[in-house]
Amino acid sequence: MPVKLLYGLASCLWLLSSPQAYAKALVIDNVISQTRQAQSNAVVTFGQVFKLGDVPRGATVTATINGQPIALQVDGKATHPDGSLRHAVLTAMVPTLPGNATLPLALSLGSAPSAAGQGEPVSLSQLLATGYNATVALDIGGTHYTSDARALLQATNKTQTCKPWDRQCNVWLSGPLASEWVVNGPVTKADGTTNPNLSVYFAVRAYAGATPGTVGEVRTDVIVENTSAFIPQAQPQYTATLTSGTATYTSPALTQYTATRWHKVLWWNDAQPQVYLQQDTQYIQASKAVSRYMSLKPDEKFLASLRQTCAPLDHCDQTQKMHMAGEQPAIGPLPRWTSVYIVDPDVRTYHWMLANTDALGAYDIHFRDAATGWPVSIQKHPNITTAAWGYANGIANQAMTGSAANQAKITAYRRDLLPNCVDNDVVKGCKAGWYGTGSPTLWDNAHQPSQSYVPYMVTGSYYYMSELAFAASRNQLAPNPVYRDYGRGLIDASYSQVRGKAWVLREMADAAWLLPDHYPLKAEFNASVRNSLEDWSAKYIHKAGSNPLQMMDSGATYPVKDATGKPTGEKGMAPWMHDFFTWSAGHAAELGFAGAAELRDWLSRMNIEIMTGWQSDPTHGFCWLQASGYTFVVKDANGNWLPDYKAVYAATFPHLVGLECNSPAMVAAMAKQEKQPWKVGQMSGYPHSPTGFPANLQVGLAAAADSGLPGAHEAWKIFESRSVRPEPPRYGYNNYPNFAILPRSISP
Repeated sequence: MPVKLLYGLASCLWLLSSPQAYAKALVIDNVISQTRQAQSNAVVTFGQVFKLGDVPRGATVTATINGQPIALQVDGKATHPDGSLRHAVLTAMVPTLPGNATLPLALSLGSAPSAAGQGEPVSLSQLLATGYNATVALDIGGTHYTSDARALLQATNKTQTCKPWDRQCNVWLSGPLASEWVVNGPVTKADGTTNPNLSVYFAVRAYAGATPGTVGEVRTDVIVENTSAFIPQAQPQYTATLTSGTATYTSPALTQYTATRWHKVLWWNDAQPQVYLQQDTQYIQASKAVSRYMSLKPDEKFLASLRQTCAPLDHCDQTQKMHMAGEQPAIGPLPRWTSVYIVDPDVRTYHWMLANTDALGAYDIHFRDAATGWPVSIQKHPNITTAAWGYANGIANQAMTGSAANQAKITAYRRDLLPNCVDNDVVKGCKAGWYGTGSPTLWDNAHQPSQSYVPYMVTGSYYYMSELAFAASRNQLAPNPVYRDYGRGLIDASYSQVRGKAWVLREMADAAWLLPDHYPLKAEFNASVRNSLEDWSAKYIHKAGSNPLQMMDSGATYPVKDATGKPTGEKGMAPWMHDFFTWSAGHAAELGFAGAAELRDWLSRMNIEIMTGWQSDPTHGFCWLQASGYTFVVKDANGNWLPDYKAVYAATFPHLVGLECNSPAMVAAMAKQEKQPWKVGQMSGYPHSPTGFPANLQVGLAAAADSGLPGAHEAWKIFESRSVRPEPPRYGYNNYPNFAILPRSISP
């Protein structure tokens, strides 16, 4: 009997109905066996994003395999503005899964069933009637601490206090196929003493057993955190042993710095279904949840080399110190491991993506407010900051004197001040004027990856959902509170680098769009995006006398030097940062944020003019071969903006002015400048590289092309005519598709 859902915003219903005529599939995923052995009643839980309007309010989702209906549970999480389903956690039961088989799982739209078809959810009492447990044991300097999932579940079951978004016991899934409860508590010694810094979250998912009213497999995501924001810092050193029946895991020796976390999934008694749910990532692209990517196939040798797991608190393939300049695999609209998954959802790319998302637990970006149980809110703590910690600390340590307003200011900064690190046997070099945790892994806003957006989207995992929220919270709380306008979360003044603005906008928009509708901080994240877009609109788009080049004022920061290395007084900007920001505005527009399309269109002028300016003036207009330059001169020695992109071209490339664009004479001049052979149609800036400046330009041009502005499609057409581009086998987008983005408005 198929299980179908009639969902609403406040709650979810799981409904049984008899087979019926099914509509054409909305999306077809694949259920792939990971063993040679046949499996019966194999369950799989995953996240599924839906296009706007595909699953209207009050409609249901049904599932079939080879045309036969199967049991499906849908936990609706997020909805589109029209009430249609945006994102859900799906649980499917596959009656028979042959060994090594791949079966198409078709998700379709069905008519709403009657209430008589409802099935009772798997209950906490049913779980506790079994012998299930999961425990964490920590050896901290010879002292034994433990945390026990069963005890936490028993306590909440006794008081019947578990409900969605409860800080002690959160109901994440609830239905006849699977229910999941998230409980938490400190780690405790035998005498009842707790460790003040470490806490454990157990996300316990119980699947229905073969006999009605019983429990079958139980999955526990064990999460160990040192995240409490407003207590003195500590760096516990320990070895952890996790158990769930016969399933065990022992960690290496760990040092857990402030604001970090790690997790490990255990299946009770190792009874884990051997199933991989392969998403239709073309549908994900079509939903506009992510950009449209080129059709690519990674090399088999490359796929075989991919990391499949990451040890706790290991940075894995993430750049350990993100602020380091240069190419990093995490940089781009999506990081390398995620973009590879999007172009090829092979099980190996899936695990590579999750391993490097797990690695982000090692970065000090996780700040939990003990008073609420959720990541820190800047609306509740409007004076919190890490970047301007010295400033905040100075105010907090002032004597409580002066006017009532001054005393209120001091009180506010004291309340919101994060405790700084203190030198000890574990950390050295803590500075009184700068915030730090002593962690050897360093996060940076201008180089941060997309931190958990796609992993949560495709897994439906509570852990990855919370990682997405922590990332957004960290981006909000970091800046000087004055610059972000305290609780309003303004991005522009908060982040000086244009690439920082780009990636912060992406992080905030992704969290605001994908997090569950009733997530406690979702409204705040949406407000930050809305406030920031309105701020940009007022500062630039609708401001009289706004700069004629239509770029961020803070972008003109590069000192220009002459051939002898002497500063000229002119200022340059990095067009590739501008490309990142144009893409980010375009991405927010595709997600439906009001004002984002207007910002994308305003920014797109640069992308269009640097590609097409030569057409009206072949010898003095901006030649597209240099559109991927590292820097452009945009201000004169007196600090005035140059009047147009023709002037930018003349100031930046004076040796090319007067030469016809892409002519043999220009190509010869570029070869001389670059000190290497050059071709007609070859752009500057490592054109063969999948991370070169033409690749960076590609994401901005793709967004600009979708603006529909005059010349936008022509600019893309010219870009596509370039003679040198990333090509396998040595180079190529196929194994490094971070920037392999296409416009939606142009057919391939």
